Order: sequence, then C-alpha cells, then structure tokens
Amino acid sequence: MSQEIKKIVYCPAGHSSNDIVLPSYPNLVRNGGCDLCTKEHFIQEFKTWSSGNADIDEIIQEFPKNNIYDKLHWIPYNNFQNIKHVVDGGHGSAYSAELKNGIKCYWNFINQNWVYRLIGYEVALKEIKDSRFDIVKFLKEKKIVNYYEFSANYYGISKNPSTQNYIFVMDLFDGDLHNFLAKKFWDLKWQLKIDILSSVTSFLDYLHEKNLFHRNLHSGNILMNYDYEVYISDLRIDFGLHKLEDDLILNSNNKNNEIYGLIPYIPPEVLRGNEFTREGDIYSFGGIMYEIVTAQRPFADQAHDTYLIIDICNGVRPKVPDFMLNWIPEWYLDLMYQCWSDDPSKRPTANELTILFLDIFDGNTMDYNVIQQLDIADENQKNISESQKQELFKLFLHSNKLHPQSCYINRSIHTLHGLHDLLEEIKSGKSSEIPSSPSSRIAQIPQIPSSPSPPSPISFSSPTSSLSQTLRYPRTLIIIITDMKTEIKDK
Repeated sequence: MSQEIKKIVYCPAGHSSNDIVLPSYPNLVRNGGCDLCTKEHFIQEFKTWSSGNADIDEIIQEFPKNNIYDKLHWIPYNNFQNIKHVVDGGHGSAYSAELKNGIKCYWNFINQNWVYRLIGYEVALKEIKDSRFDIVKFLKEKKIVNYYEFSANYYGISKNPSTQNYIFVMDLFDGDLHNFLAKKFWDLKWQLKIDILSSVTSFLDYLHEKNLFHRNLHSGNILMNYDYEVYISDLRIDFGLHKLEDDLILNSNNKNNEIYGLIPYIPPEVLRGNEFTREGDIYSFGGIMYEIVTAQRPFADQAHDTYLIIDICNGVRPKVPDFMLNWIPEWYLDLMYQCWSDDPSKRPTANELTILFLDIFDGNTMDYNVIQQLDIADENQKNISESQKQELFKLFLHSNKLHPQSCYINRSIHTLHGLHDLLEEIKSGKSSEIPSSPSSRIAQIPQIPSSPSPPSPISFSSPTSSLSQTLRYPRTLIIIITDMKTEIKDK
C-alpha cells in the first residue's frame, strides 16, 4: 500500500511546514500564518516596549522564544476599557475590564500585519499593591502551569500609569467555589461534588510531581465557570503558587516566625513554625472537602486569632453539623479527617485522592456500594422540606453566621514560634512591636516546648472539648492588645 506524500508548504520568508517549532510540533504554514514568522516578529518587537523592570521584560520575552504556543504578553494599559472594581485582597485589588484591541495572535505574511484575538473580551485585572510580592518569581512559576487543564489562563502583564503598580491580566470567571456553593448548594448532586474535588486534586498532583506546592489553597482560589468547570488560580489576589520561603521570617532555630494565608486552611505543622510541604496542600484540601458538604468555610463561627491557632495545633477540627450527617457518606468524612491529620505522613497524597475520586464513576472500576451511598445521600438532602431549608439557611448558610473576627482575606500571621519569640523580645526590651490582631480581645501566647508531645489522634466526630481539657501547649503568658498599648502579664 502506497503512503500518501505530504505536501511541503513554504511561507515567503522560506520557512517550511517541515521545520520544527518545538519537539513534536512542526511549523504550521497556512492561511497567511507561519509559526516561525510569528515568533520572529514577536522577537523583533521586543525593543518597542518595556515594562520598566528588566527582569520582568526578560521573562515575558522568554515565552515566544521558547514556546510559540505559550505566550505572555506586555499589554498597554490603554488597551483596557470599562474597568470596574471587583474586590480587594491581601496583595492588592481585582478589577474586570474589556480588551479594547485584543492581544496579538499571529503574524499574517500575506497582509503583513498582526491578527488579533480576544477583541472586546472581558478579563480580570489583578493590581499588585504589596511591594513585598515577588512578581518575577511568580511569573517564573506561572510558566510551568499556565496552560495546564485546570489552571486559569494568564494573558499578560500591564502597569497602571497612575499608581505604577503592575497588573496581571487573566481569565475572568463567574465566581469562586464559595460563592458557587452559596447559590447551588441545595441542587448540587454528589457526582458534581466529586468532579469538583477530582479537578482540584488533579491540579495538586500535577504541581506535586514538579515539586511545587500551592501553599494557599482555599475556596476563594477555586474558580468556577458557567459550565461548572473548575480552575485553580489566585482569585482575590491570593497568589498561592508564590513560593513563601522568601516571605517567611526565620528565627535562630530555623523556624518560621511569620506565614501568609488564611488560618483555617493552614496546616498545624506550619502554624507551629515548620516549613510548608506538599502534605500541607492536602490539609488545605480537607477544608475544601468540608465546604463542599456544608457550604460553610472551616471555622466560620470562630475568631481567627491565636486561640484558633492553638486549637488547630491541638487537634481541633471543624465539626460537621449533625443534621447534615445523613447527606454525607461515612467514608467521605473519614477521608476528610484523614486529610486533616496532625501527622503529615498520614495524609493521603494528591495522586491517591485523584485516583480514588476518578474511580468512583469510572465504568471499569465503579464501586456500586459507593454509588448507592452517594445516591442515598442525594435523596436524603433532596427530601428536606422547604421550611427546613429556610431554617437551615438561617442557622448555617447565611453570611451573618460568620464570626465578626473571622478573616478570609490573606494576611501575615505570627506562628506559635514567632509569637513566643516576639513576646520574649518585648519582655527583654529588645522589641516594642505589637503583633497585629483583628480585635482588642486577649490573645494567648503559648510557651513552646522544645519537644512537644505527640498529638492525640483526631476523632471522627471532631474534638469539641474545652481548651482547658485539650491544650498541649500551655498558656503561660497573656498579651492584651488594644489600639493604645500592649500590657504584658504573667498568668
């Protein structure tokens, strides 16, 4: 049998369809487009623009040099129109806007001009207002995950001429997972819940294989589109892929004195001052599992202060309301609390979680006993009367359930070691710094033992005993934080 001979196509510049753009990617020459011509014209235009930062320029320019299909653009600020403020976050502010002229797609060698895409397309703008944020490091990490299936797409960088702050330009989504659950919780079937969870663990598995950790996983960083597809990103300026080592303050014992994030999602070992690992992402994922089945963020009814940090380090975990237990299979709760294990080595891996979730509805590996449990759980939730729904909304699902001193915006947080070291400095007169606190309530600072006793196992029903009964970290000193002064007392 004779093989069909593939016709070689040439562009006016002499590039052929036999040329290689990337390994396994031959040059595409058709309809006036040529990948190699496009690459050359991008490179020729490098000298026509600058971000004002040589390191940022270099990273943007590396994209078309190394991968014509994976471009990060410098986008002039005057290309945005109908700019609207969306939300403020830990590092800056987010806006929506339209791309007035779109972004460059490819060079047309017939018409000798650029062909643009996304003209009039609505995007999200994330303006970085925190000078400590390492934009260069973040861009390097985005190169690794920018086109992964579950990673929100970043189109480029811009700069606000009024503030001189840099701006990330990315996909705009309908909302985050928390908002999605608030709207859809009563109609959400278990199959979609599992699909959402498997999307998150698949992304974590992808990161962990590359020895990267998200470090800031929470429902505000899980974006949902109109088709219920999941994308992991950094909504609300929570730049999770940003490596935190440079932001952490180490003490003489090589412990972290400060961390950045949301207390309910930070693993206990990190709250104690240890380094973040991939197992830390799994602990944070336990919070996602909790929110999927309760529509409540972890510890929404508690102040997010030093009391909560101590509770978490002593094994306290969010409790699922009793009335919801008929809607949740027991194996799911067991898995959730396993993700929350105080011992990182006892948490499942992202790969194990992904396989488990995908196998549930896979025709070849389907466990009909598990499917039946999920069907029963769906039916139990469906049979809740309208009056019961309204009452439950009032009790558990409304935003007024949030404790006034809870905080779901990223911020710098003192670890237990950091608080202890700071207190010692204040006592000795070496420091007059007052730890930041969301309130003027008493913040308990623990005395950290050099070799803390092993944590007790986390019970299935979640620890609910009083602090005096559960504390392993003794409370030896009290700092009373007010707007005017700091008073130190021996207890």
